[in-house]
Amino acid sequence: MVALESGSTLIEGKLEQRATIVALSFRGIDRRSIALFTSTHLTTVRRWVCRIEEGNPLRDVKRSGRPRRISEASRLMTIAVYCQHTPPLPGVHRWSLRDAQRFFKEHPELIGEPISRATIHRILLEHSLRPHRRKYYLQITDPDFFPKMEHIIGCYSNPPENLYCFDECTCIQALNRITPTLPAAAHQPALEDFDYCRNGTTDLLAFLNPATGRVYGQCTDNHDRHTLCRVFLSHVRMHPPDSVLHYIMDNLSAHYHDDFCRKVAKLSGVPYLPLKTGAQRRQWLQSPHKRIVVHFVPFHASWLNMVEIWFGILKKKCLNYDHFTSVETLRKTIMTFIDTWNDFYAHPFTWSYTGEGLHQKAVRRFCLLLSIETPQMDCKFLTRQLLLMSNIAKNYLGLIPVADWLRLIDLATEKRDYMNNIIQSDPRPKGQKKAREAYIRFVDAVINGSQLLARAA
Repeated sequence: MVALESGSTLIEGKLEQRATIVALSFRGIDRRSIALFTSTHLTTVRRWVCRIEEGNPLRDVKRSGRPRRISEASRLMTIAVYCQHTPPLPGVHRWSLRDAQRFFKEHPELIGEPISRATIHRILLEHSLRPHRRKYYLQITDPDFFPKMEHIIGCYSNPPENLYCFDECTCIQALNRITPTLPAAAHQPALEDFDYCRNGTTDLLAFLNPATGRVYGQCTDNHDRHTLCRVFLSHVRMHPPDSVLHYIMDNLSAHYHDDFCRKVAKLSGVPYLPLKTGAQRRQWLQSPHKRIVVHFVPFHASWLNMVEIWFGILKKKCLNYDHFTSVETLRKTIMTFIDTWNDFYAHPFTWSYTGEGLHQKAVRRFCLLLSIETPQMDCKFLTRQLLLMSNIAKNYLGLIPVADWLRLIDLATEKRDYMNNIIQSDPRPKGQKKAREAYIRFVDAVINGSQLLARAA
């Protein structure tokens, strides 16, 4: 159980810390330096050094006073139930201390003794557990994520001339507070009423030049392919006819629609024959033999587009602190901010993220998903993860610690039936076929790839 492992790990960590203190003391290092190195208090260092000198063990001595009423086994069972079990009431998806107390009262066989809400809370705090907290994360779903990421980072680190980051900021709301906002006073922030009325929405199509930080944008009623072609044309015409333009975009369907490809071909002066699939059109847009070259970020990775940073600046400096009585007022404010930005705020954008550690994180997250056997993992998602792991094994195995890779092999071997059941549950025959092909590739590259692991080691 996870709870048992966490308890033993906590004890082992304390013993390791105390052994480190004693070992450093025997080497003649002063106690203040030991405290700084081990992140402990000077009194703690002094206590354990003296105990060893007196011949006492590193483990805690038996405490005086009233013994613990709740046994260690019951404490670990409390953690396991609270952190891993589904709440007992129908439709409830989150434990509370009151729910846990009632659950243990109804199931006395679990811990064999009554337990209060305060005790449950104290047990969780002692192990730094807060299962009620949630945090968003972004799972890698593109099997070719890392080669695409390296290409985009390469564009930022060694940018070609006339590089632009393009994206749409959609559904910007013209919000107007119903009651006036009260100004800030001493020890009192500005007070803004939570109630508002919405006076419509607008879309913003923006181009960011990372080299200068300047922005070109237009507010539109929508962001379909026709609007995209119109705004894109206006931006291209701002440059000399013989200039080569590079654009970084995400994978919105309008960005590789046949109409957009025709527009790019016309502006580049090259022929274009209709292509059936989106993958073929994206490949054609990325080809460097024409005037306009499009660089697509990986799927589900719009954070690699630098214009998203500027959208955040727009919201913080402009949209979050104003009130708009109409869409026209909202659009005028946005365009005014763009002019102000270009005149006073514009600066080169520097991309410093290299993707270090992301390969290891992808492997660990897939291991976690396999270990918990989540019902949210469908066949399509599993197929992408299997292909991603296969690509990592083929191209990036040296970046993965051996321990993480061995854990992936063990889990994949143990969860064969789980993955096969997910594949068989897919009602799409083509989906099942792709999933089985991905699984066979995964087995060859990961489970049976012991020679790759030896080479990486």
